[in-house]
Amino acid sequence: MVFIRLQKNQDTINISMKLIEKYRIVSQRIILKIGGYSRELAVNIHEELPEDTIGVPPMQNGLTLPEDIPYELVIDGRVLSLGPVIAFVAYLKPSELTPKRLDRLKGRFSEYQSINGIIYVCAARGIDIEKKQIEGYYYNPLGENSATRWIYGIFPYPNVVYKRHPIDTVRYNDLISQIGDRVINSYYFCKGELPDYASRNESLKEVFPETEKFTGFEQLNLMLKKHQTVYIKPPQGEGGRGIFNVTMDVQGNYVFVNQNDIKTVISELTDLNLFLGKFIRRKYIIQQGVSTTIGDRNVDFRVYMQKNGLKQWECQGMIGRVAKKDKIVTNLKYVEKLMMGLEAIKLLFGINHQEAVQIQTKIYDKCKKVCIELDKCVGTYGDVAIDCIVDQDKNVWILEVNKRYGYDSLAKVKNYTLRRLLFVTPFRYAKALAGF
Repeated sequence: MVFIRLQKNQDTINISMKLIEKYRIVSQRIILKIGGYSRELAVNIHEELPEDTIGVPPMQNGLTLPEDIPYELVIDGRVLSLGPVIAFVAYLKPSELTPKRLDRLKGRFSEYQSINGIIYVCAARGIDIEKKQIEGYYYNPLGENSATRWIYGIFPYPNVVYKRHPIDTVRYNDLISQIGDRVINSYYFCKGELPDYASRNESLKEVFPETEKFTGFEQLNLMLKKHQTVYIKPPQGEGGRGIFNVTMDVQGNYVFVNQNDIKTVISELTDLNLFLGKFIRRKYIIQQGVSTTIGDRNVDFRVYMQKNGLKQWECQGMIGRVAKKDKIVTNLKYVEKLMMGLEAIKLLFGINHQEAVQIQTKIYDKCKKVCIELDKCVGTYGDVAIDCIVDQDKNVWILEVNKRYGYDSLAKVKNYTLRRLLFVTPFRYAKALAGF
């Protein structure tokens, strides 16, 4: 860990002899690299500097280089990198970035002392592809209130982007061209795309319920004949809105039930095609119904998967969600009971602790497998929440992979330890991905 001191001399970097010896710096001219910014400087041994401090010139083009934070230092040949520089894309518009609003994020920085470097919070539209710079606020660990904790600046492109808000294609592609494959949660696929990926990947196919893009009446009949019950869902996650459970009653009528328990019974083909038309226009998906219930209540699990500081996937924890009676979805609005995953497994199957642990391990293994496969075939991920169910034969089925998930459920079950872990772990991964 080192600190920097800005100096007037534009052509040199001042380093103490102790730092020269510690990092075995032999080059007389080095390339100083800070995120996407770099320039060549002459090395000057400066014994008046504290041994943990480096004197550097201000960055060109008015870019912000904080002096009040610690940095990690990495030497590779004659490239001296200070960092890490991590962009946390948390909003859409720069106008949303205010110290008061940013203070809601301070829990994510509770382990800053183990990360160091410049972590700046920014908005997707604050990425300037012409100047290769980003407007935002960096986190100052010495700040005692919102005004001093978040410091405005214009920053170079980072080493790594942690994306919690979608970035438009033009800006995203420019970031990739500059920093390579170091955007965490890179591609924001929707539910409608997962069937395509699964159909081309045997490892994914076996863990997803049969799912297709919805095409109409004939497909619905085939799926109902095969599975007895199906779900028709919007391609994007909409908090449970727009989902229909579809069955056929003993009279051969089609029965559609939405998330509010409103039932629509259709017998005439003309009426059915008219009703189905809205799903086709909006590119809905149709999915095999796999139900697990306690009484008349649907049960599913949310599994939190993240990459750690070793760049490896691990399961951080799991919660069980028991829906209100006869509700077809388990989104928070429709949930009657939340509990930690192990307790939900015991309740669902009426089994002891050891048997529940075996099922939990099976769930974790399936979710980890999905994450590894998504990395291979879709993009770079590091922070997702996977919704899954376990059927009566104890088979695990993946329903959805969420990139922008919330934390309200963890607050409701008072598991603040897990919530804190989910907040801080992506920055451990980001640091490792940045090479520090």
